[in-house]
Amino acid sequence: MSNKDARQQALALRDAFSLEPTSLISYQSAGKVMVIGDEESLLKCNELPATLDFGLIPTGAGGIQVSGYLGAYLVVVTDQHGNQLTHSGDAILDLSETPVLAREMLPPGYFHVPAVDFQIAEVASELEDLRGEFQKPKYFDYDPSICAHGVNGKIVCRQCVDACPAAAIQSQDERIEVNPYLCQGGGCCSTVCPSGAIRYLYPNLRDNGKRMRDVLKLYRQEGGQHPILLFHSESYSPELYLQAYDNLLPLEVEEIGSVGMDLCLSALAFGAAQVILHLDDQVPPSSQSNLKVQVDWVQELLIGLGLERFCVTICTEDAAFTELDGVTEVPAAIYDMPLLKRNAIFQALDHLVIQLKPARDRVQLPQPAPFGDVVIDSGKCTLCMACVGSCPGRALQDGSNREVPEIFFIESNCLQCGACVQTCPEDAISLSSRLLFDHETRNRARALNRDTPFACIVCGKPFAPTSVIHKMQEKLKDHHMFDSERALDRLKMCDDCRVADIVKDAGAMGGQFDPLKGFHQ
Repeated sequence: MSNKDARQQALALRDAFSLEPTSLISYQSAGKVMVIGDEESLLKCNELPATLDFGLIPTGAGGIQVSGYLGAYLVVVTDQHGNQLTHSGDAILDLSETPVLAREMLPPGYFHVPAVDFQIAEVASELEDLRGEFQKPKYFDYDPSICAHGVNGKIVCRQCVDACPAAAIQSQDERIEVNPYLCQGGGCCSTVCPSGAIRYLYPNLRDNGKRMRDVLKLYRQEGGQHPILLFHSESYSPELYLQAYDNLLPLEVEEIGSVGMDLCLSALAFGAAQVILHLDDQVPPSSQSNLKVQVDWVQELLIGLGLERFCVTICTEDAAFTELDGVTEVPAAIYDMPLLKRNAIFQALDHLVIQLKPARDRVQLPQPAPFGDVVIDSGKCTLCMACVGSCPGRALQDGSNREVPEIFFIESNCLQCGACVQTCPEDAISLSSRLLFDHETRNRARALNRDTPFACIVCGKPFAPTSVIHKMQEKLKDHHMFDSERALDRLKMCDDCRVADIVKDAGAMGGQFDPLKGFHQ
């Protein structure tokens, strides 16, 4: 059977695949349209049908601010004297040369039509259909328990906030908040999230993986060879590519921005010879930039695995695909796709490592890749465990329950988010982006720093790391409260013995301590 015949069978399976449904977001609109523009532009609205309910809002010499979404828009106009007037409505027709609302993805119900492009019939048709209830899928799910956004009052990771082309994600203290009415499923939030705290729901990762696996499996079963998997958005038709490549298997996704390392590596593990991400002119520039970063990381991995860099690549418009020098056949994985992206990435990597047996045991990745090592300067570290308490991925762990002050590290859990770097009071931590190929090494806890416990010089009980005691003595030796040998020795005592010694020392705190009443004022 030819590639074309095998493809026909595989694409029929693709089209019959049933996606797990997601919940719906509803909008209610009465059809009231607010038209924004300068005086000359607004004159064009005289040609709009009388059946439309619209109001004119001149931009004027002051400022104008827009917020909201379909059914709930607010426009605040400020005149040259600072006076404000607020307008409300269900939709916005913006006739300005550039949108008043500066976003790559404008919210539902916001139509930007520069006055020079104003076509009465087309605009009227769009606006007349705005009355009633409208629904769209809820595209995301968010798990704050594994989110690296904020730790201990500090903002650590802003990747999803900065990546969202619809400005639907906001910082809320130590977590994020996604406005479901503004979210339009751009997908880059889930792609750039280092932990998988925010994930794409329609289609979800498990569905995308199962559909991809089953399509590739059937194609090969039917005799197809060297399959090329093409991810493309619903706004693009791959007809020209289908004619040019008889081994092409197109896979439509809601938004191409949702395709990251997880799907690209899994496609290779499921038997694709090449994976192409197609970017058309509907993909926001920020989404394109983020996808290129993802592909850069994947390509570094491929080189380390002994594959060609262009096994995963990006194409734009209808450019020819990059030809591979040779095709490395990888026995296809048969496992189910997990829901969490990091699990999917590691699962695919483990399969490729087993099949390809690369000569290298690791690959360095460009920063800020979400995998890597943590390095602790033992000369600076006091094992205060601030880094352990701040680590959102539980990559850093307190080993003190082993009776030896120790910090342990599990590399597979590390997000390279930098929370530990920001938290460390001694500036003792640095990061190194990389990915270990060996499953056991990646998941094994290893000691980053350890110290001997310091025993109280009175009772002999271990109570602190030795390095902490030495550093405290060094820092406090010239302080007036520790100007005697006895006072300095109290730093070598546990809490109980330290209090007992202060009580016995008539000169402690200038003799102002009464064991029954405390310190005299």
